Amino acid sequence: MAANFATQATAQEIKPGEFMCPIPISVNDRAATREAIIKKVQSLSATFVERSSWGAVKGKPEMVMDWDYSMIALHHAGRSHSCTPGAEQMQEIQKGHLSQKYDDIGYHYGIDCTGQILEGRDIRFQGSSVLKYNTGLIGIVLLDNLTTPEEGGDWVAKGRVALDSIGYSTTNVIPAAQIDALMHLIDALKSVFVIKHFGGHREYPGQASEGKICPGNVGMELVKNIRAKTQLLPPPAPQP
Repeated sequence: MAANFATQATAQEIKPGEFMCPIPISVNDRAATREAIIKKVQSLSATFVERSSWGAVKGKPEMVMDWDYSMIALHHAGRSHSCTPGAEQMQEIQKGHLSQKYDDIGYHYGIDCTGQILEGRDIRFQGSSVLKYNTGLIGIVLLDNLTTPEEGGDWVAKGRVALDSIGYSTTNVIPAAQIDALMHLIDALKSVFVIKHFGGHREYPGQASEGKICPGNVGMELVKNIRAKTQLLPPPAPQP
């Protein structure tokens, strides 16, 4: 039987532009806070799929714990992905990340095109989604390709540009259900953490120099719209 945890970290209603009051949370309360996030998402009529339900394999032992999250990074699944079932994509991403010597899937949450929110790496552990910038950061991936044709500048991009030139669009539109689910997840995270910054992967310090185009131009438009709605700040400036 799973252990029961009590927590005083109850969800708070946060108005746009306001930050919640910090709540000290003990290590034993973190499992309860994870549950509070899930319940908050479900209370907003979003579907939440736990790791065990999409077939996640167990992460490596002794992962680095993290907490006091203040930042969210938005990702897209990449140019090799499309709107296929979320569980299959999460399995594929986890397999790829483990093959790259990650401790587990790098993202804390994935959202598929139907609006399902799928649990990735347990929120109690530090993610691996932004190179050298994972402390205090929650990684969320939209399970789709959100680039425009020219992004990447390689043969894939050239092929997409050619298709566009003959009237075949290869640019995806983010489904409303996926956007709604993302907003619900952000609301749930803001109810238990002091989230101040929200940005696309490539906006975080050091990422552009690594050639990152994630979450794509389409994804970046969404990032800017969400910042306008939530009054969250862009990622912190690089430290000198």
